This record gives sequence, C-alpha cells and structure tokens, in this order.
Amino acid sequence: MSTESNDNSMTGAAEVVDDKTSAAAAEDHHEEPKTATGLMSAMKKHSDGTNVFKESIKTFSNPFGTDKKTDIFVSTKEEGVALLKKMIATDKGKYKESSKKFQKWNFRSSPHEQFDKTLDDSFGAFVQWAKTKPNKEEDNEDEELSFNVSKAFRRVEQYAEWMEDHADEVMADGPLTATSVQQALKAWNMTSSIDGNGNYVWFLDLKQVDRTAVKTTLSVTDSLRCYVWYGHFVMYNENAQTNGFIMAASFGKLRFIEAMTLVPMKLGVKIDRLTIGVLPIKMTACYISEPSAWVDIVRSILGVFMSKKMKERVIVLKDFHELEGIVGKDCIPKKFGELEGSLEVDLRHNNDRPRHEKNDFGFYPGFICKKKNEKSDVDSTMQPNVV
Repeated sequence: MSTESNDNSMTGAAEVVDDKTSAAAAEDHHEEPKTATGLMSAMKKHSDGTNVFKESIKTFSNPFGTDKKTDIFVSTKEEGVALLKKMIATDKGKYKESSKKFQKWNFRSSPHEQFDKTLDDSFGAFVQWAKTKPNKEEDNEDEELSFNVSKAFRRVEQYAEWMEDHADEVMADGPLTATSVQQALKAWNMTSSIDGNGNYVWFLDLKQVDRTAVKTTLSVTDSLRCYVWYGHFVMYNENAQTNGFIMAASFGKLRFIEAMTLVPMKLGVKIDRLTIGVLPIKMTACYISEPSAWVDIVRSILGVFMSKKMKERVIVLKDFHELEGIVGKDCIPKKFGELEGSLEVDLRHNNDRPRHEKNDFGFYPGFICKKKNEKSDVDSTMQPNVV
C-alpha cells in the first residue's frame, strides 16, 4: 500500500495511548476531560477497539502529499490523465485477476456514474489535486502550474484501496445515489455553497445534526454511505477541484461524551480518512466555532504530528461573526450556530435547475454568493491558503 504517513510517529502515538490506560479512573467518563491523559483514557473507553490517535495521525500528518525528486510532472491536465491511466494499467498488470491488488483498480464501488461522470473525470480530479508550481523558490503568480502525476497516482491508489476495502458497505443498498442516502443526508444536515471568490464551503453544525436519528434510526453503514456520497459530490465540483474547500464546523459547545457517542469511533476515523486523506480535495481552511475545551486538547495532541501546513489551516474563531467576514453572510446557511445566514438551499440541489438559468459559475442564483469587491476586515492570516 502506498502511504505518505510517518509510521514511526504512529507507532509512538499508539504506545502513548496504551501507556495511559492506567489513568482511566483519573477523570470520570461523565465529566469533561481536562487533561491530555484524561482525554486519551476516556477515548479508549469509547474506542470500540479502534486506536483513534494512530488512525488520526495516519490521516492528518500529511494529507496534502509530497512532491518527490523522482516524480513525473506534465504541463497539462489532459497529459496527466493519460499518463495516470497508463500507470494504473501497469500496476494492475503486476497481479492476478483474483487478487485484491488487481480488483481495487476496477473501482467497482465508485459512484461516478451517479454523478454523470466517467472514471476519466475521477482521474482528472486526482491530477488536478496534484498540481504544483515547478519552481517553488519563486513566488510568481503568472508562473505556469504543472501536474505531478506520480503524486496523483499515490493518492488514487489510496482511494482505490479505501473504496475496495469498504465496497460491501458502499454498495450495501445498491448504487450509491442521492435518493439512497436522502434520509441520512437529512439527519446529518450538511450544507454547501460557493463563496464570492469561488471557494467551495462545506458547513457542518453539530447542533443542527439530528443526533437521535443518527444514533437510533440510521445504521453505521447508512452514515458511511452518506459521507461517501457527499464526499464525491464535493470531489466532482469544479470549484472544489480548482480552489480546494473550506470547512466551517460549529461544535456548539458539544460535550465530550456527546461527541464520542454520536457515532462509533471506527466510523469516525473512516470518515476522516476518506474526506481528508483519500479523496482528491484539498482543505484550504477549517474554521472551528464554539469548541469545547476537549477540542483544544485534541488539537494540541494531534498538533505534534500534523504538518505545518495542516496546523496553519485549522483555525479556531474567537467570534462566530468572523466567519461572515471570511465567506460572506449570504454564503452562510440560515441557523448556522449563532449566525443568521441567507443561504436556504444546499448546493447539491443545484443540479435540479435548468442549465440556461445558471450563471457563469454554473450555479443558479442563490447557490453562489456575491463576489467580494472590498477587502475583508478579517486578519489576512485567517484567509484560505492558495491550493
């Protein structure tokens, strides 16, 4: 399996978690953890056998991949797709047809057809994800971008392995269509929009999640299929491919025990792995609002293993209204945390509109925010990084 995580760091983190089991009684699991030791002990109690920190380090240590000296670069996306397909065919030819290493390249659980896409469209997303500047020493905005096909191959291999490993779950109820995950989408209540600068914005307000439905009505497979569908919806969005995506997460001061028991931890790390470490979408910024104290403890622990780029992109907002200055009030859903946004309909319903009614971005008015013409009052360090 191709991976760009630090195995030694993962092993070390796992040992730290194991060493802290004796502190399990230090903080009652009904109370909010106040220390790293107490948090790791509490997480182990609710871990269902999953080594959460080991899996999280694997995902968050280097989600953006690495450009290597021996990598192959091309100047156009089309060249990149053609070469990527050759690389896949070469790797596929190394194994017996009955082997899992061969079968993964068949992409049997890929839902591309449900989005009116082809596998070439999927490959194009991976090539786009691996774009890079050929000369990193110079900061020249006019410099032509190139595409690292070797890096794209490493990422698509991780994607192929993840989709094959979870194929039975993804295809549990037949093709992964919007209709098949409608109930789960309603319960999770995720929304998306395109801000005035063309950035894809993915909103998740934990207070707006129907926690009763998630825990009792939906199965674990239902929730997983929901995130696989939504993740691919983001993946095939041209704005997300070109500019990356902004995650806006409102924790609503959710208590530790409520967060840990919302879904099994095994499912949580699968979702993180898919959305952050496998799909070809780059998170340019993650804005966290109303976090409880335990969120800061988790960030401090994972921060030791996170890349500098990842740490810079995870930002805790001191004031909820700062988000309005970043993405625009008209881009924010109504009833998002403390904010009264203007967005009424999720971006995924955009496809219901006739093409002739859409604007230059390809979206019906109301799905995309007004273009920002004035400089934001928000500190420049809080703006999304360039992909």
